[in-house]
Amino acid sequence: MLEHDGQQGVTAPHAARVLGAALADQSVPVDDRDGAAVAQFLRMAADAWATAKTEESTDRALERMRLLRLLERGAGVALHDAVEDARGSGASWAGVGWALNASRQSAYERFTG
Repeated sequence: MLEHDGQQGVTAPHAARVLGAALADQSVPVDDRDGAAVAQFLRMAADAWATAKTEESTDRALERMRLLRLLERGAGVALHDAVEDARGSGASWAGVGWALNASRQSAYERFTG
């Protein structure tokens, strides 16, 4: 849960507005725009998480890293599940590659090995 702490200025509604604005920016390619928006949201969430956990700046930096590592691992597991669901529903490796912005072969090698 993101809350305003008086110093960071991060709230869940604020983060959602920033994410929405970045996604709406038509001047940036969709993949880049989406990735940048999600990265910004994750940085703000990690900062809020770390600030709530500790006041020491070194500890906050390490706590942010810990949360982002957990999110990265969780996203990897969820991505594997999504690929299995897509393949189980009849999606081709070309379709999986397209969704991942990768070639059919690299998608196949990444998720079957």
